[in-house]
Amino acid sequence: MAETCYSKGRKILLQPEQKRNGTWICRFTIPGLTDSILRRPHNESLPAYKSEWEAKTAAFAAAKQVLEARTAETTNPISR
Repeated sequence: MAETCYSKGRKILLQPEQKRNGTWICRFTIPGLTDSILRRPHNESLPAYKSEWEAKTAAFAAAKQVLEARTAETTNPISR
């Protein structure tokens, strides 16, 4: 089940999953941004965490970094 969070006014969907060995991973999706914009392949291996909370916290932090980078790109475009 996805959990909805928000950062910088954008929706972030967190999708935690427990692996067979008991560790947790968490994928995130930002509606409107594709995987190429997120700069990650769709099947990228995700770090595993001991708890669901740690996995979701790490995924949310990564999503916030993507949004901050997108904001920086749109407010400070590189001149060529």
